[in-house]
Amino acid sequence: MERLIFVDSNIWCYYFDRSAQEHEAVSERLEGVLEGGVAINTVVAMEVAHYLIKSLGSKGKRKMDIFLSYPMEIIDFDQNLARKSVEYLAKYSQTGIGGRDATILASMEELGTRKLMTHDRAFKRLDFIEVVDPVS
Repeated sequence: MERLIFVDSNIWCYYFDRSAQEHEAVSERLEGVLEGGVAINTVVAMEVAHYLIKSLGSKGKRKMDIFLSYPMEIIDFDQNLARKSVEYLAKYSQTGIGGRDATILASMEELGTRKLMTHDRAFKRLDFIEVVDPVS
């Protein structure tokens, strides 16, 4: 059994924004995996920060502080990860995978995990990862 699950930014945004329609469905599933090992990358962290601070202002900043205090594996977006991300983007862009999505795939490879929690349909088109969608 895999130790880590990579969690996409949309899941974190739904989790911290109680006004999001998806909040309730996401909260229970995410809290269920937090103890088992969660991973993100620095790109996801900044996407979540952008959403929370833009949407919620100073309250979003406080939520971001809470988010970054969780015990998570955080992969740095360095030159090696950038190169791997470009490879994933070139190979899978026709499936709907974008640049930020490619960073997730590269990070998952780096971590040795195939499990991804996301509500992004593009990832469901890839047969080499297991997508956990708490909203569907």
